Amino acid sequence: MKKIIFATLLLTLSLGGFAQKKITYANQQQIDDFFKSKTMVVLDANPMIGYNIVIANAVKKYWTITPFEIISSDDFDESFTDPKSSFIFLSRLTLAKQQEVCYLYMNVVMGAKVKDITDLPELLSLPLAYTGVDEDNYVDKLPLMIQFAQYHLNRIHEKGFKMPYSLKDYNNAKELKDKTLYLKENDLSKEIGHPDNIKNLYSGKVKIVSSDEITQAIERKEPDAAVLLQIGPAENENSGRSYRLIYSIDNGKLLYYNFQNITQKTPAGMLAKDFKWLENHFR
Repeated sequence: MKKIIFATLLLTLSLGGFAQKKITYANQQQIDDFFKSKTMVVLDANPMIGYNIVIANAVKKYWTITPFEIISSDDFDESFTDPKSSFIFLSRLTLAKQQEVCYLYMNVVMGAKVKDITDLPELLSLPLAYTGVDEDNYVDKLPLMIQFAQYHLNRIHEKGFKMPYSLKDYNNAKELKDKTLYLKENDLSKEIGHPDNIKNLYSGKVKIVSSDEITQAIERKEPDAAVLLQIGPAENENSGRSYRLIYSIDNGKLLYYNFQNITQKTPAGMLAKDFKWLENHFR
């Protein structure tokens, strides 16, 4: 039986990958069917990872748009062909041109009568982290991602919204302008260096925080605050991609999404051009 861990599924073209196998996007009927489905929240096959605890708690606290059930990866193997069910699960994905790099993604799909789980109709796919990176870098953001998933699903349910979606469609610097941006010091790229250098690029409020402070702010649904999820490799790696996603803490809305291939000129982390883009789009 297939397990939830599969490293051969490649990133979709909408995420900028050069896929050898295209993702099947949900059509309008399948999107409509999602709101009649029961959502199965699939725990990862590795029982020791913190993702399992955090995703289960986040769904119990925030998921309201469909009935849900928490299931094992073995249950997923047996049920993914059910078109009356939808699924949230953790996957491991590789880029066609960077197959030595593996990324974690949170996926929302519809069940369908297909032979391979890679053919399930996609509703949403959100990057989480590089595999092997400490979970503290991303699990604290999962409650926000669950809230954003609901916002996104409601949006694509609107008539006239065309798939495939683009996460860049959610970029909204104006809404970020009056919020304090929480980030960790190691979220900044080497080109920025010290946090004090941000003020030369960005007039918005920025606060350097710890993982515990982020967790507490999310639990409080702190108003007028947003948080950066920076996805990059370990310090000794210089290949792959760097992703930046900024979520509003009070409602989980995605306010900024960008990525680039990591090079000496564009190192991993929040770049000067990210802050400049936000600054230029405040108006």
